[in-house]
Amino acid sequence: MVRTDEQLDYMLFPRLLAVAERAWHEADWQSAENGSLMRSRRTHDWEQFANTVGYRELRKLEHRGVKYRLPPPGVR
Repeated sequence: MVRTDEQLDYMLFPRLLAVAERAWHEADWQSAENGSLMRSRRTHDWEQFANTVGYRELRKLEHRGVKYRLPPPGVR
């Protein structure tokens, strides 16, 4: 149960950014004629997305007062 706006932000962000990126962006490797492109292209897309979120989008969220959650890196 979500009781406050802060709690909702904490649960949604930055995951919602990834959902939006996946919904609106079609990578080169996704198109029908390029269906056989290498995995390295997908890795590059992920690295570009992660850097954009880390260096640009999280700053915007902080500026707007959004409380987001970043889990610590590592294995569970």
